[in-house]
Amino acid sequence: MIIDLHLNGKTVIVVGAGNEALKRIKLLQNEGCKIIVIGEKPNSEITKLSKTKKIIFKKIKITSSLFLKTYKPFLVIASTTDSSLNQKIIETAKKMKILAYASDSPDSSDISYLSLIDIKKTIKIGISTNGGSPIMAKKIKSNVEKCVQKNISDEDVELIKIQKFARTESKKYILIQAERKKFLYDLMNDRRVKELLKDGKYKAIQTTIKKMVKDWK
Repeated sequence: MIIDLHLNGKTVIVVGAGNEALKRIKLLQNEGCKIIVIGEKPNSEITKLSKTKKIIFKKIKITSSLFLKTYKPFLVIASTTDSSLNQKIIETAKKMKILAYASDSPDSSDISYLSLIDIKKTIKIGISTNGGSPIMAKKIKSNVEKCVQKNISDEDVELIKIQKFARTESKKYILIQAERKKFLYDLMNDRRVKELLKDGKYKAIQTTIKKMVKDWK
């Protein structure tokens, strides 16, 4: 089952400071989480991220999984070159009910990485081979990305933002979930909103939605 893991405000530890660790760090950077990287010899890019305060780097030689008891993260990513150490980290994390991922052992991990198509930081489309072949996931992504980008318009992206605003507003006044759902579906086809969207009048759209929510029966 594919789920979207919300890491905003959570602590994530990446163990290792080489290229594999850097790949994982880059994927975490837009998730709003606190990133702690633990390793002995960071590569130049990880050093740069540490100096610019985008991550917290701890220069420690890791030989066991005891660090988990100190930091108690929400998620730990084991990306060292020592497979047995990665496995120890995974096993300890699971005992402590910490989500864990090992770069060299996706089958024993709690999560798997998808090959993502990101559209204007609003839409994410994930391609997964269930850990069977990350290389094929990337190849498939490359094949379908242009087609996906072509078929999702700027208007689609704006409608998502409008729906998000409307969901928040509707919860204040429409207390029954089924009614909120109906309201949101009706909103998608509302002629006034479509006209305002065409003219780029986003503030007016929000004002209209607020009135529609209050008048909903």
